Amino acid sequence: MKIDKHGSFTFEIPGQPATKKNSPVLVMGRAVVLPSKAYKAYSKLFHTELEALELKYGRLPHFEGPVALRARYYLQDRRSYPDLNGLIQATQDIISDEYSHKNRRKILKRQWILADDRLVKSLDGCRIAGIDKFNPRVEICIEPLELIPESETDPALVRLAKERMQEGLF
Repeated sequence: MKIDKHGSFTFEIPGQPATKKNSPVLVMGRAVVLPSKAYKAYSKLFHTELEALELKYGRLPHFEGPVALRARYYLQDRRSYPDLNGLIQATQDIISDEYSHKNRRKILKRQWILADDRLVKSLDGCRIAGIDKFNPRVEICIEPLELIPESETDPALVRLAKERMQEGLF
């Protein structure tokens, strides 16, 4: 784990990367789309590793503004070779805050690294970097990007920029 002077956060999560590979499943007679078992196991391992990093180094950075994400995936082998978009989507979901819904309200369940996966504005450099039979993993770098209110198109980030301007942070 590394945080540089510009606020970039770099870390590595061991384990075979997995996509969600959502598939329809019958639940009480209705077709419901659920994540795959492999994704659930990977997500649990990923969160356990993040918690271990938190114990070792203290509180992890939490990004609330636009970021660039670079992920390099090293797979255990070529079996069930995943698609890169699926891996990126799974990574973004796993590192984003978890919410539960009660009475039509979002309630923060667990804060992770990103306030929301929609904060990712750049995925330059993401790739399946190779096969590593003995150390499958993902290496992730998250870099904060400048929030420019005049050119921002995401309504949530426009609101954030306005709030920060009112607080005198811009």
